[in-house]
Amino acid sequence: MLAVLLMSCSQLVSQVYMPVLPDIADSLMLSNGQSQAMIISYFITLGAAQLIVGPLRDKYGDRPLFIAGQIILLIGTLLCALAPDNGTFLIGRILQGAGSASPVLISRTLLAQRLSGAKLKSAMATVAISASVTAIIAPLLGGMLSSWFGWQGLSLVLITYYLFITLFGLSLLKTRAPQPIAINPMSLIRHYQNMARCQVFLSLASFKWVPTFLYLTLQLHLPFLLQERFGFTTSQTGQAMMLPMVGLLLGAVFAKVLQRHVSYMKIVLWLWPVLLMSALTFLLASDHALAVLLAYAAIMLVFGGYFPSYMHLIGLLHPTQAGTANALVGAIELLIFSVIAWLVNLWLPDNTQTLSLLVAVCAALLLLSWRTIRIQRPHFEHT
Repeated sequence: MLAVLLMSCSQLVSQVYMPVLPDIADSLMLSNGQSQAMIISYFITLGAAQLIVGPLRDKYGDRPLFIAGQIILLIGTLLCALAPDNGTFLIGRILQGAGSASPVLISRTLLAQRLSGAKLKSAMATVAISASVTAIIAPLLGGMLSSWFGWQGLSLVLITYYLFITLFGLSLLKTRAPQPIAINPMSLIRHYQNMARCQVFLSLASFKWVPTFLYLTLQLHLPFLLQERFGFTTSQTGQAMMLPMVGLLLGAVFAKVLQRHVSYMKIVLWLWPVLLMSALTFLLASDHALAVLLAYAAIMLVFGGYFPSYMHLIGLLHPTQAGTANALVGAIELLIFSVIAWLVNLWLPDNTQTLSLLVAVCAALLLLSWRTIRIQRPHFEHT
C-alpha cells in the first residue's frame, strides 16, 4: 500500500494540472508554449533530482530521503496554491519536482527489498494497476476541482493528501545503517557512465523512455487540440482525457494476468502491434475526437503493460543498485525526453498525421530494443 501511495505522489502533481493548462495560460497571461513549459519544469527538476536521490537512497535507506522529499514537496505545492504570478508558480513546480524524486524512487525499489520471484512480479503488476487507476482519476479530478475552486485550489487538496502519506510512511519506514557506497561526484559520474554504455540497459530503459515520451507529447498537445479544434470545455477536457487513461489500466491488468504464465519479454512483444494500430487510427480517423482519444488510449495500453515489465527487468539487470539504475533511467527520461516532448509540441501542427508518423517511429525503436535484449540477454526470455 505504501508503494502505491508513493507512486501516486508524483502522478497526481504531474497530471492534475494537465486538463487546466488553458486556464493556467489565461490566468497567468501565458502563451500555450509557456504554460506547457511550466508543466515541463516539474519533469526536468524531477529528472535532475533523481540523479542525486537515487545514490543517496542506496546508501542511507528510504526513511531520511522520504522525510526530506515530502517536506520539499509540501512546500512546493503550497507555493502553487498561493501563487499570485507565474514566477511563484514556477518556483512551486520546481520544488514539487525536487520533492517528488524520493517517493518515485522509493516506490520502485521498496518491493524488491522485501519480495522475490512470483510474489515480486505480482506486486509490481499490482502497483502498475494502481498507478493506472490514479492516472484515470487525475484528469477528472483536475477538471472537476478546477471548476469548483479554480486551478490553484487543486494544490490545497494535494497538500492534505501528501500530509496523510507523510504520516503513513513515517509509521512504516525504518532507519538503517549507511551502506559502504561511494557517492562522491566523480564516482557517481563514472558509475552512471558505465550503466549508460550498456546496450541492454539502454534497451530496457527504452521500454520506459519511449512510452513516456509519447505520453508527455500527447498530454501537452491534447487539451489544446480538444478545446480549439473540437470545442471542448475545461470540464469536458478533463472527462475526455480519462478515456486514454483507461488504456493504461487495461495494459497493467494485461501484464498482471499474463506474468503468471509468460515472461515479461513476451508481454512486451505481444503488446507492440497495438502501437501500429494507434498510428493507423491517427492517420485515418483524425476528424473524430473519439478516434483521437482511442488512438491515445492504445498508446497508454502499451505504456501500462511496459511499465511493470521495465521495473522487473531493470531489477534483474542491477539487483543491488536498483535505486541508482532507476535514478539514471528517470533522469534521462525527464531531463531529455520531457524537453523533447515540449519542443515537439512547439512545432507540432494541428493535424494528427504527424502524430501517426511519430508513433510509428517510436514503435520501430521499441522493436529494435526488444531484439537487442533478446540477443544479449536470452535468459530474460524466461523471467
